[in-house]
Amino acid sequence: TSRYLDQLVKRRAGQGSPLSLSYIIRRATSLDWNVLDLFYQLMGFAHFKHMFDQAERNGDEGPVANLGLITQYLQRFIDERVSIITANLLEDGKFQGIFFNSYLFALFRLGETELENREDPFPKGRIPFLTIHQSKGLEFPVVVLGNPAKRDQGPTPIEKIVRPLLERDPGEPLERITEFDIMRMFYVALSRAKNLLIVAHFKGRGLSIHQGLKNLLHPHFPRLPDFDFDTLPPAQVKDEDLPRVYSFTADFLLYKKCPRQYMIFRKFGFVPSRAQTMFFGSLVHRTLEDLHHELIRRRQMAGG
Repeated sequence: TSRYLDQLVKRRAGQGSPLSLSYIIRRATSLDWNVLDLFYQLMGFAHFKHMFDQAERNGDEGPVANLGLITQYLQRFIDERVSIITANLLEDGKFQGIFFNSYLFALFRLGETELENREDPFPKGRIPFLTIHQSKGLEFPVVVLGNPAKRDQGPTPIEKIVRPLLERDPGEPLERITEFDIMRMFYVALSRAKNLLIVAHFKGRGLSIHQGLKNLLHPHFPRLPDFDFDTLPPAQVKDEDLPRVYSFTADFLLYKKCPRQYMIFRKFGFVPSRAQTMFFGSLVHRTLEDLHHELIRRRQMAGG
């Protein structure tokens, strides 16, 4: 046992409220480990090291991005469920029940399985699968429209109720509003490609193509077996990343200490198992920045 635990036992005994035997056993058999500590121990195997090597050499960033997402889920598990791994928790499958049957199943039911990174939404080496709504404002060298079907089910009940109450001119006739919405949606889908647009050509029972697309595609678009891919111009990928603000403590010192740690924690958003150093660095940076702005404000007030 640790010296602190020995002192705690003596102090509580002297106060007339001794610690229970179950508490002593739990403390003596507890690890100073959480699930993130175990996760980073597993990252030392060659299988995972190969993933980090690929990401560092600007290859396939998908596996490392997914691992970073896993660390965020593990951190939430530590905050909300289990902070320290204890022997009592490992007994009779309690940990398996809490972690796999309860926590991970809840994440699955909530649908929290997608990577969302505003600074780098699409890891290199991966093909993004997006809805048409998600693709707004984005462009890609090659776009595949996998579902060219959309049924016109007419205006919604809300549209029918609200339309008579509008004082201004609605602009679009009620009976065609869904048709126009579908056309706008397909306009977004068809205008995302820079070099090549591939539209699925459905055939068979229950499969269909929207009539507007059918009239557009049938006489003009070549089929894939007849298309000469040598005529496709090479994709010109532009690096349009916006500059970000870097701090001395949380960015420069971390990169100077270990470039790979900087890649893991800052670029891919891994959650460190012991976050005090990075938190302290970010706290110092933000505090100094606030003081700087406060001094500027006071000087302006004094000068005014």
